[in-house]
Amino acid sequence: MILGALAAMAQTKVKRLLAHSSIGHVGYIRTGFSCGTIEGIQSLLIGIFIYASMTIDAFAIVLALRQTRVKYIADLGALAKTNPILAITFSITMFSYAGIPPLAGFCSKFYLFFAALGCGAYFLAPVGVVTSVIGRWAAGRLPRVSKFGGPKAVLRAPDT
Repeated sequence: MILGALAAMAQTKVKRLLAHSSIGHVGYIRTGFSCGTIEGIQSLLIGIFIYASMTIDAFAIVLALRQTRVKYIADLGALAKTNPILAITFSITMFSYAGIPPLAGFCSKFYLFFAALGCGAYFLAPVGVVTSVIGRWAAGRLPRVSKFGGPKAVLRAPDT
């Protein structure tokens, strides 16, 4: 969780940020596995389902942006103007990735951390909460740039 959150903060490429965020999410899911209780396994299964849904959505949007050659986070600057529906979908997905309430990502993390506290993992749950806050900043950069990107951030048309 710590490695994923800290590594995601330093990324400038969209796919790398998603990959490092995935490292953190695997740590969150392992929190449910480490409990060894029914509640832990239930939270693990819910976390896997929600995480898989968010990841499929995030990478599908990145693949949809492939024609405009979006590679860096700064390249998302004009997305809200050129494709507002995709920008809104991407923002909701990234807010869910970050664990913003009341989205599914928050519910997943809440259930995982609650299961960790229930099984006595009093160190693991606060570490998860702190890394989730760090990851919230990293994942929150993508919607912020896609909505409020600077004047130099313009989506490029594909070369023909």
